[in-house]
Amino acid sequence: MGSRARPDLTWISRVAGCELSEAELSLGDLDSHSVAVRELTENISRTGRTYYAQFPAPLDLFALVRLVRPRTIVESGVASGVSSTFLLLGVKSNGRGKVHSIDLPVQRNKAGGNESWAIPRGLSSGWAVPSALRPTWDLRLGQSEELLKPLLGEIKALDFYCHDSPVDVEHFRFEMRAILPHLRPGSLVVADNTDWEIFKSAAESLGAMPIRRKKSDLGAFRVPGRKQPGGRVDFCEYSKIQTSGIY
Repeated sequence: MGSRARPDLTWISRVAGCELSEAELSLGDLDSHSVAVRELTENISRTGRTYYAQFPAPLDLFALVRLVRPRTIVESGVASGVSSTFLLLGVKSNGRGKVHSIDLPVQRNKAGGNESWAIPRGLSSGWAVPSALRPTWDLRLGQSEELLKPLLGEIKALDFYCHDSPVDVEHFRFEMRAILPHLRPGSLVVADNTDWEIFKSAAESLGAMPIRRKKSDLGAFRVPGRKQPGGRVDFCEYSKIQTSGIY
């Protein structure tokens, strides 16, 4: 995946709330997925294009799924399917879970000069996702503003949310407001192309702290768990979420 995708173990451990050694161990079985990763990269290379906009930290996504072990993952923004692939690989390693993805595909024009996330002509969203990973993938095509709330109504509880859509403040605000009532203690929210004020407000409304990955606009927060006697943190109980105060 190149040096750009090198995982940030410090960020992973801070977001997941684990030791640095645990963050490192969470990446340990990536080698067992080499066939799927090779298929992903080969699928992309066949289009004759050297670059597609993609989630900037795909290995970090894999590690976070391994550490949080979510049952329900929702992803907004798919394009070629790099982030989807590593979410699905994490689900496969965990032996449980499902990824629900929403994408509004943008077709590449004949000159090939439009947005870097554009879909090659004749293909559709997630075209590069390896075939073996698709049984645990629910891909829905359309606008997030139309599809997200119905999806959340179906799954009820949301354990892991990944936002990777083009920069749009109102779109980002809509998504943050939509997901908050469905989060529970231990749920994780990851967002690229982030409006930091909106993201910070959403995190703080849950008593969470947003953590930026290096100097990028990629950030994440984890909903705090409930402390039990002896200092144990319980991530199994649902929390009451207030959404009215989001910036």
